[in-house]
Amino acid sequence: MHRSACTAVLLAVACSGPAPAPVRPPATSAIPVDAAPADAPAPSQDEILAAIQKAMNELDEGTQGCWAAAAAVERFDIEGDVTARIDIGDAAAQVVLVANTTSSPRLSACVVAVLGGYAWAPPLRGQTIQLPFRFRAPDGQSVVDRHLVPAVGQGAVSVRVLMDDATTGNDAASMLEVTIAPGGGTGLRQPDRAELWYFLTPAQVTGRSAGVRSVAAGDMMFVDRGHVRNVSAPGGEVRAVIVLVPGGREGTARAGALPAPMVATSGARGEPLVLPARAATTAGPATLFAEPATTSSQALAASILSVPAGATVAEHVHATETELLYVLEGAGTMTVAGVALAVTPTSVIQIPPNTRHAFTATATVRAVQIYTPAGPEQRFKKGPP
Repeated sequence: MHRSACTAVLLAVACSGPAPAPVRPPATSAIPVDAAPADAPAPSQDEILAAIQKAMNELDEGTQGCWAAAAAVERFDIEGDVTARIDIGDAAAQVVLVANTTSSPRLSACVVAVLGGYAWAPPLRGQTIQLPFRFRAPDGQSVVDRHLVPAVGQGAVSVRVLMDDATTGNDAASMLEVTIAPGGGTGLRQPDRAELWYFLTPAQVTGRSAGVRSVAAGDMMFVDRGHVRNVSAPGGEVRAVIVLVPGGREGTARAGALPAPMVATSGARGEPLVLPARAATTAGPATLFAEPATTSSQALAASILSVPAGATVAEHVHATETELLYVLEGAGTMTVAGVALAVTPTSVIQIPPNTRHAFTATATVRAVQIYTPAGPEQRFKKGPP
């Protein structure tokens, strides 16, 4: 799956895909449409264009962030044209979007904020300029900064949709982060698809009849399709990562509710399978929690992957499996289909089937690693080639 990027007519905007070379417009692409009178000599056209070029260079990072923030929450395929009219005063700038075909409220608001907060160079003060931006949609999105994703709550539970079909273009799996307030719980629910939970904090788990079980931070839980579970926070706040297989467009979760119906204890079947860290098996760089041998399911496999600083995972392909990663710590560069993407301690990653990818760690990385369907995790048991 190719990773393209959004571009602006005046700014090269790299998203979570390859950045094209900056597009340099002709001098008439961004010129004053009005000018306030001043006692001092008016700036020359060369001075104005130099100031605009300076702004082009310095605004690049902010406009990159606008697309990333919108794509992390709304959808990955945002594209269109935005034209901003900027009245530049001595102390502040007023920004109005005079044209906008992106249909993205978050991107639009961000562009206005970035342009309004920028320190415009003196030759532009008192000027009104008009800047056009053009955004092009990528084929999909592989890396999202989870700090860009807001939480939405209902009652004691709040949810952040870290990755779904809308933000990645891949419906094989979705990734959520859930927070349960002290004293709250999910209620007894029966998922209609497989769930893998990774607990960032301690919690309590109940099923149909197995009683209350305590889980520690770093434990996992597998809930097969049609089984039941309740996760509660009898003491402090509970935080967990949930991977759902298959994925989709998680409308219910975006509204702040977990996408599984409530059920009564009577007639419910199947128990959640708690996978404590102490029982996991270390095989090379992976500590295996969930695999068909432990879950009796081919839906997914889950591990904690450790990659030391300076180590490289050579380029490879999973022919039929999607890989997801929730980075717990560390940093590096993930190269997907030939495109280098920065990975930070707050990154979540998805790599579709039949997609070339490689990784280099610049700081020791620990991450929750999911494969769906299961299979690629078995290579860790074979040791190095």
